[in-house]
Order: sequence, then structure tokens, then C-alpha cells
Amino acid sequence: MLSNLFYAIFALYFLLLTFSIIGSRIIELVTCMGAALFNLFVLVYMYHCSGNLPVFNIFESFLLISFIICLAGLLVLFRGDFSEKVRRWVWLEIIILFMITSFFPKETSLSVYDHGYVYVVLFHAFRCIALALMLFSTAWFTQFIIQREMNERTSMLAHAGRNYLLLAAVFYLMGEYVGIIWCQKGWGDFWMWSQAFLQSTLVVLYLMLAFHIPGKGRRSEDIRCLIGGFSSIFFLSLAVMRSLY
Repeated sequence: MLSNLFYAIFALYFLLLTFSIIGSRIIELVTCMGAALFNLFVLVYMYHCSGNLPVFNIFESFLLISFIICLAGLLVLFRGDFSEKVRRWVWLEIIILFMITSFFPKETSLSVYDHGYVYVVLFHAFRCIALALMLFSTAWFTQFIIQREMNERTSMLAHAGRNYLLLAAVFYLMGEYVGIIWCQKGWGDFWMWSQAFLQSTLVVLYLMLAFHIPGKGRRSEDIRCLIGGFSSIFFLSLAVMRSLY
């Protein structure tokens, strides 16, 4: 059942990207709303089946991330300027998420005793939101680099990408904060060296680098946008790697 629902959503998002490339704006808007509603339905269905919020394994968390990105595209990108070009990258990112998800079991996460613990749920939920916003910012950064111009209008792309990346960093740090509380209450300490903690540290260091590249001019801006744009790829790669062990 979940497998059929997954491929149905996949098809809707593929149509969404197709209509965006064709330039059928009204059809694209209707398809976007339909994909978002159907995606939401599947998330609610998974919650009804498992009793857990869909934030734990790759299958359910990537469906949630796709829903968040789709909402962002629906509410923010239909506003003129470069929105038509930027939202194509957004829909393409959703397609890539679904392609990655297709290699994983189409099932909800197994019920574990701490899946109802508020700090555990918030930790995973904030990470999902952070990754969705990183992917959203990558779309803006990518279009800025492609434009190959340096004026006030194209600078708006870089500024938007940086703002969404900053918001992603806020949610990621919120996740780390509730993770500290989770560790403190569960193991009596807020830090212990492990692969998971090392990955968290690498993401924080990467975000610090993305926000602190010095210099002015087009070359420095390109470097900042390139590093900022790769933040989602870096975080996504770590999330997939972690799910494999």
C-alpha cells in the first residue's frame, strides 16, 4: 500500500517538474497543490498506521521533507522575478529525494519505546525541517551562480539563499539543543563521541564555514553561494550514510 502511494506521489512531482519546464503556470500551480495535499494525506496515513510522527527513517522523513519543500515552493516562489527558474530547481530536488528514497524500504519506522518521547521527536523533526530549508536555499544559490551577472536583481538570489540557509541553521541548532536534553536525561551526559555526534559536529562546522567566507565581489559571492549550496548535499549525504549502518 505505502509503495503504491509513494510512486503515485513520485508521479505527481514528476508532472509538476514537467509542467514547470513547459511553462504551464496555472497547471503547475494546480499540480503543486494536488501534490502537496496528496503528500500530506500519505503522511497522515503513515501516522495513523504507526502512531509515530513520520520523522525517523529515510522513507517517512524524506516524504516529510518533500512536503515542506513543496509548501515553500507553493507559498514563496510564485511571486515573479526569478521564481520560475528557481522553482524548477526546487521541484528537481524533490525528484532527487524520491529517487534516493526508492532504494529504501517503503515502510514506516518500527515502533520504539522512545518514539513518543518529546525530545526525541523534536530532535528528528527539527532536522527534517533544517534539511528541507537547506535544499530550498540551494535552489536560490544555484540560480544565482547560473545567472552569471552581478547586479541588484541577481544579488537578491544570493541574499534569499543565505537567509533560508540561516533559518535552516537555526532549526538545526534547535535540534542539537533538544538532542542535548535527550542525552542528558537518557545517559546522564550531554556529549559522547560517536559517529552520530561526529556528524553533528561536521554539519555545524560546515555551516560556520558557509556563513564566514570573507571577501567582496563576484568571486567571493560565488564561493559563498557554492559552499552554501553544497550544505544540503553534505547534510543529505550524512543522513543517507547514517541510515545504512
